[in-house]
Amino acid sequence: MAGQQSPKATELTNEINTYFSKYRKPSDWQIKLLKKKADSLKGKITDSFYYGLLGTISALEDDIPSLKHLFQTAIKLTPASNHTQLQYLAALKNRGRCSEELMLCKDMLMQFPDHSEEIYLWMAESAFMSCRMHEAQHYLEQIKNKDERNSLLHHITESQVIFKAAGLSDELASHLYNLAYDLLQKFGIYFSSTGVIVTARGLVHCQLYVDLPIGDMYDLNYQLAAELVNNAENTYSDVILFEFNSIDVFEERSPT
Repeated sequence: MAGQQSPKATELTNEINTYFSKYRKPSDWQIKLLKKKADSLKGKITDSFYYGLLGTISALEDDIPSLKHLFQTAIKLTPASNHTQLQYLAALKNRGRCSEELMLCKDMLMQFPDHSEEIYLWMAESAFMSCRMHEAQHYLEQIKNKDERNSLLHHITESQVIFKAAGLSDELASHLYNLAYDLLQKFGIYFSSTGVIVTARGLVHCQLYVDLPIGDMYDLNYQLAAELVNNAENTYSDVILFEFNSIDVFEERSPT
């Protein structure tokens, strides 16, 4: 029956999520197969869910224009539900599109005030991942029922204190992040994920993981250093460090 999620739809959703968890771009034939499976469900699931599936597949494909168009179509079909918007947020996060995430979250705050705690947490994480630490701290302060066991909360607060002490603004830090991200777009390199930690030396370390071999990281980071120096008067390298890393490191750390 249309409107209910069939076992086939659940199976496809799980398959897509498995690809997301690997942080690697599927091959062309794998993408075509996923789209074929989604098309076979048309008319058996809601149109909103169908376009949402295609949108998540576009995220795996790194096709940003299609991702946006498909999810915007899905949202128009079910504007009163926040489920599709949350899927859209997840797809944008997967592609490292932090600015678009924040814009969508701000719209959702007005649409779904009863879900403000969840949305503010998402905003805090998105701002944190794009190195907007003061903004992330602001969103964090809007959450009344915080889970103090969530390590993200401590990383945000610690990073914001470091930024404040160094006089580093969100605008400059996010500009540096965007320079790194845009370099990947320039060379057509598949973005995998972002990892931000505070080191033992009190340095905010932002790593952008990519689907390339570890051996390619030296040349890529050399180009990143040149990009930052040439496009920023002060890179605050004693406060924040940007670095590309291979997604292969996760597999090397995994137990055999």
